[in-house]
Amino acid sequence: MTAVGICLGTEEITETARDAERLGFESVRVWDHFTGRAPMLAPEVVLATAAAVTEQVRIGYGVLLAAVRPLPLPAKEIASLQYVSRGRLLVGIGDGRGAWERRHGGLRDAPVWDALGVRRAEAETRTEAALRLLPGLVGGRLTRIAPEAATEAGDGFGVGDASGVGAGVEITLAPAVAAPPLFVAGGAEDAVLRQAGAFGVSWFPAVISPAQLAGRVRRLRRYADETGRPVPPVTVAVPIQLGVPAGEVADARDALVRTVVEAYGVDPDQAAGVGIVGTPEQAAERLAAFVEAGADRIVLSGGSAKDWRTGHELPALTASLLKT
Repeated sequence: MTAVGICLGTEEITETARDAERLGFESVRVWDHFTGRAPMLAPEVVLATAAAVTEQVRIGYGVLLAAVRPLPLPAKEIASLQYVSRGRLLVGIGDGRGAWERRHGGLRDAPVWDALGVRRAEAETRTEAALRLLPGLVGGRLTRIAPEAATEAGDGFGVGDASGVGAGVEITLAPAVAAPPLFVAGGAEDAVLRQAGAFGVSWFPAVISPAQLAGRVRRLRRYADETGRPVPPVTVAVPIQLGVPAGEVADARDALVRTVVEAYGVDPDQAAGVGIVGTPEQAAERLAAFVEAGADRIVLSGGSAKDWRTGHELPALTASLLKT
């Protein structure tokens, strides 16, 4: 059975979380950005809010930009959210260079990294350090944090001064909790697939069609085989718009394609295979193609063309049709 979740925006946070639980969605997700096309809230605050008003639905970072923070800080936030949610947290780790990040303001092109004293060229290395060290830190195990574990410069991601001097320290964080499922999120590049295969974590691409997903999953299996690990689970983010009047579907689909082309920099043919416009029955059929291509989880962004509450109910109907 495919798990289906939805995104949390900046409006109606508590209502959306409660609706997601009432309607049977697996999870609610939020993305981590400092700047963007809309106001960007701190994800740990949004997720704590969602956890406080629900009991069963999972809460998750769609993407957490661990690379721009000293690693003990996101580890403490993750452990705290896992604790207060009673084990319901999901964590996507991104390096700020994927299509989703570019859509939401693009830390890749923004001055935020520079303001934080982080070199964007080191994003991949720092992300790999986070994937390697976060489970131990969150789990309360004695963990050595040293500059060489993150970057050659030791610029504060680990421990040490800006010149790289410092042997590092061993720390144990509390409360110790079971490490939540980790996802390599944001991109479909070979480097991201290798990370998922090497670290045995889930892969979470955005802006991908079923045909592209099938090809990437084949590569993912090869990378997993090379490391002797099981094939990682796959989650996909899918933009969706339901409840469009029949006479307006073609225009709405064209508008969605244009948005994807302009925002993500993909060609129209690829964009046409990414988003879904139509009825819940049509959407379920399209989502089934993602499942057939290898998706274990689906996160829906968008919803209804009418209002925010219908925007939850129609995707929930779609999810129920997908499971039957």
